Amino acid sequence: MDVELDLDLAMGLVALAVAVYGLVAALLSRYSVSAAFSFLVIGAIIGGAGIGVMSDELPRGVSLSLLAEVTLALVLFSAASTIRIKRLEMDSPLVGRLLVIGLPLTIAIGTLLALGLFPGISFGLALLMGTILAPTDADLGHQVITDRSVPARIRRILNVESGLNDGIAAPVVTLAIALAAFGDVGEMNPLIDAVRELGLAIVIGVAIGAVGRWLLIRADIRRTSTRSSRQLATLALAMAAYFIAAGFEASGFIAAFAAGLAYGVGSKERVEQAVSFTEAQSVLLSILVWLVFGLIVFSEHVIGLDDPVVILYALLALTVTRMLPVAIALIGSGFDKASVAFIGWFGPRGLASVVFVLLALEALGEAGVDAGPLGPVVSWTVVLSVVLHGFSARGLASRYGRFAKGLPEGSPETLGDAEPRRASWTFHDHRTRGLDE
Repeated sequence: MDVELDLDLAMGLVALAVAVYGLVAALLSRYSVSAAFSFLVIGAIIGGAGIGVMSDELPRGVSLSLLAEVTLALVLFSAASTIRIKRLEMDSPLVGRLLVIGLPLTIAIGTLLALGLFPGISFGLALLMGTILAPTDADLGHQVITDRSVPARIRRILNVESGLNDGIAAPVVTLAIALAAFGDVGEMNPLIDAVRELGLAIVIGVAIGAVGRWLLIRADIRRTSTRSSRQLATLALAMAAYFIAAGFEASGFIAAFAAGLAYGVGSKERVEQAVSFTEAQSVLLSILVWLVFGLIVFSEHVIGLDDPVVILYALLALTVTRMLPVAIALIGSGFDKASVAFIGWFGPRGLASVVFVLLALEALGEAGVDAGPLGPVVSWTVVLSVVLHGFSARGLASRYGRFAKGLPEGSPETLGDAEPRRASWTFHDHRTRGLDE
């Protein structure tokens, strides 16, 4: 029997769930239970049990896509602002291969698989499916990124790749949504629009990020601000980059990402202190997105699904679609086959895929276009990724770490000992992560 909850009561219960998780996060982490898994399960249980929120209590104009958009914008800004460009000189050729060769190949293979496994869907919808499932999420495999038995270079490559590929995929998602919704390339010129959006977003983002950083440093030196006010200003800059770009019909995601890159250039101490509040907000909003995903998307597209082709696509997306492009991209890198397989496997699909599918489903719904297998495919892929990558991380990292100890001295996997820079605010215990603070 369905049960409806008052909105205030529902929000209170969600807040309690977040509080309880915060108290046991380190304990759950020991058993490879992440925040994503926890709140996805909570949302799925609530949705599957038929417990909902009273629809007439929801504020008018509140959109799930807005929550998703703001969350990803903050995540992109925070991730970009913590990337240390100077530390990437040794790894940049390999990261570049994964982004310039591997990511497009992943999108292409995912698109072709969609066209082959789901006859009758449009090219736009197939491209949308392939692109949504291309970005990776290092947070779902945080135990790999922070396990010191795994060579630092491998962990740096995985960390930086995941921080960059969702920002790169964002304009392609925009293009694919337009193609799926309207279909007529001749009338809408989606490629030209996408290029314009990308260029304008970069200009807006870089301008806001660079000027904001300059002002932040000056305010700190002249003591015209406090630590808390600088943290608030940083959050506002991330939001400004996203919404101003969106106001000019450019990609807000790219603007937020570009703003984060520009904001994080140079001295990191002041920037990292200021960005910690933005990171905290992105973590909290991410939890809400995972809860919404479990409550709505999971319950609608996963529970009761009886189409084996959807599950087949999900499994291929986590294996062939990711691992083959990685293997091709790393040809000539000198990496051992085990290292290539390790990097290929740990490409979990997480927050970016969830946000993109929420945006796509809403946009297609407003355009009156049938989303076809998009919802079930993305839902199943993300759910399987959360489970398979999350619970395999500790064991496979340990096993690969033992293997890596036997690699010859001077192997490309072992070059450089700098630890990957991770967000300074996280549910995971810093003592077990070996952060480069």
